[in-house]
Amino acid sequence: MIDINTLSLEEKINQTVVYLMKKDKKIDYTPGAAFFFGQIITDAEDGNVKELRGYINELYTEGCIPPLVTSDFENGCGSMVKSLTPLPYMMALGATGDPKLAYNYGKATALEARYIGANWTFSPVCDLNLNRRNPLINVRGLTDDTELACSMLPEVIRGMQDGGIAACAKHFPGDGVDYRDQHIVTTENSLSMEEWWKTYGKTYKAFIKKGVKSIMAGHITLPDFPQQLIEKDSLPLPATLNKSLITDLLKGELGFEGIVVTDALGMGGFKGWYDSREISEIESFKAGCDMMLWPTEKYRENLKKAILDGDVPISRLDDAVTRILKVKEELGLLDKNYQRFRKMTEEEKSFVKSVQEECSNKSITLIKDKLSAFPLNAKKTKNIGIIAISEHNPAFDDAKALKTEFEKRGFKVDYRENEKADQDFFDKNDFVICATFSRPFRPIGFIDYTGIRASAIAASFGPDGAFDKLILASFGSPYFYRQYFPRVQTAVNCYSMLACQVEGFVKTVCGEIEFTGISPVKI
Repeated sequence: MIDINTLSLEEKINQTVVYLMKKDKKIDYTPGAAFFFGQIITDAEDGNVKELRGYINELYTEGCIPPLVTSDFENGCGSMVKSLTPLPYMMALGATGDPKLAYNYGKATALEARYIGANWTFSPVCDLNLNRRNPLINVRGLTDDTELACSMLPEVIRGMQDGGIAACAKHFPGDGVDYRDQHIVTTENSLSMEEWWKTYGKTYKAFIKKGVKSIMAGHITLPDFPQQLIEKDSLPLPATLNKSLITDLLKGELGFEGIVVTDALGMGGFKGWYDSREISEIESFKAGCDMMLWPTEKYRENLKKAILDGDVPISRLDDAVTRILKVKEELGLLDKNYQRFRKMTEEEKSFVKSVQEECSNKSITLIKDKLSAFPLNAKKTKNIGIIAISEHNPAFDDAKALKTEFEKRGFKVDYRENEKADQDFFDKNDFVICATFSRPFRPIGFIDYTGIRASAIAASFGPDGAFDKLILASFGSPYFYRQYFPRVQTAVNCYSMLACQVEGFVKTVCGEIEFTGISPVKI
């Protein structure tokens, strides 16, 4: 372990920065962590991801403390790096109910992360879906059930950390209760403390007991917890600015000894509490957050001044740096023989693919089949109409796999995107699949359909005999069945708008594998 007394004030402050890496922008110091996103990471398509590794190598200057390298690997590394393996969203994992698969899900993420040089992931999403209108969690979360969360999420964490990366449970004190999005506005966990301890408190105890190395503070308030109110409007502060929640509750009562990292500091939920974002960043550090996610350029200078002026005690900085260095030591980063990029064996590559396939196949959930439509058979039901509906146009790249997979099995498919289905469309097809593709933040705002998408759903109810032929397949929100299709006779939840999940759906409805998914949320 590095003796923090040998570090300069500037070196200590550098450790508290999670820097947003950008193409063609050089950094003149080594931050505590580097976050890869946007163009740098999505362009890493070649099998060796050489360019991405090149950016990571540039962070290692002579005598530097090695950085944590991170991104949002919420559903596998392929969710961020195109050449790697996307896993079904977390709710699909919840539908399997399988703790062993949960461990493998975490392990598969770690194997590919270490391959590209990452050693920290801002995942898993550990929020509970207690409000079906919440626009940010939805399929990113495992479940609304505390017991299921406590049995599976610690196993995801264990798999990640056994695989050599630090996990990050997010978003403390718990998203999924409000109907709003903290990217836009500060949100609220409105549970009483009695209910909070039975739900989020219980889950965070389980994560901490499992040894999770980091926890992300959200721009989320917890009004029922005793705390100081911000004087100017007598409102409770979000966790990212709230000493009562971070220092007293998380580090104190819950006994968390790892890194507390903020959620992104440019989000709407962090803004407006103080006169400037620069002031808010220092207040966040004072509150107990150890690392700042994408702070302003002046953050390091401002924190140095605050410490020299006595506004921030040096003990607060030393506590943060000690926590950060402890995690780096546990990951092996401080060992001079640390393997920056880990090779993957063919066996490990096969393992990752097997996790993707198993999760995709085991998660498909039959909600209703009152007309005994399944299994579909091309000899009996030759013609299938598909209306794919999404607010996020890139989702259609994977939606087209529906047509491909059904045609492989001998079906004649009439595939359309965001179009209304008229009487003729229903008359000429034996079944019509309304396939909804959705996920939080694609686009920002509520997970709802508007305009032509909403009209396409409404039109599918109009033709004569529609409910005898209509099949809902939700590749996203599990709540669309109740929200849009309460009278449909046949419904399946698939949880992920990914090609691997589309293939799992087709296999299942064609009887090649059984329906085994169990809804992890109340619908």
